[in-house]
Amino acid sequence: MQIKIKYFFLTEIDFALHQNQGTEIIELIGTVLWNKASEINDFSELSQPEQTFIYIDIFESELVNGGVFNFFYNTSGTYAHEVLEAYEAIGAKESVELVNQAIKSFPELPVPKDIIFRRFFMANLDDSIASKWNVIEDSFLNSKEDIVNLLIDYIKTHKSTFEY
Repeated sequence: MQIKIKYFFLTEIDFALHQNQGTEIIELIGTVLWNKASEINDFSELSQPEQTFIYIDIFESELVNGGVFNFFYNTSGTYAHEVLEAYEAIGAKESVELVNQAIKSFPELPVPKDIIFRRFFMANLDDSIASKWNVIEDSFLNSKEDIVNLLIDYIKTHKSTFEY
């Protein structure tokens, strides 16, 4: 969708990138991408840079709404390895290390895509793994890594693939 302003057009992504607050930019772009994904029925049809944004959004949402355990337990866990690649793509080194630790702690590698298999392994999860995931969650929540600005820089670099 385009908005006409004084003889030139802004895409929704351009409009989002012109906001003053980083969190506003991320929220608007997230809304645009989830709407786009809804229209095409599957976010796997989005461009790779758009999927990168979505994978990080999925992980960060799970992280604040139940933690690493919930991430793996829910459908979001299907994308564990893609989340790792997404953080690598935006240059989030600390997050890459933390997600990698969480993945390596999972009882079965690679982390199963099938939710039933993941839940089977999680039903018998060793307490030491749950404790490690709690430490990883705390590290994420206390991290000084600026994911918002890393994402914004990534979006600007790949803006042509974010058009809607």
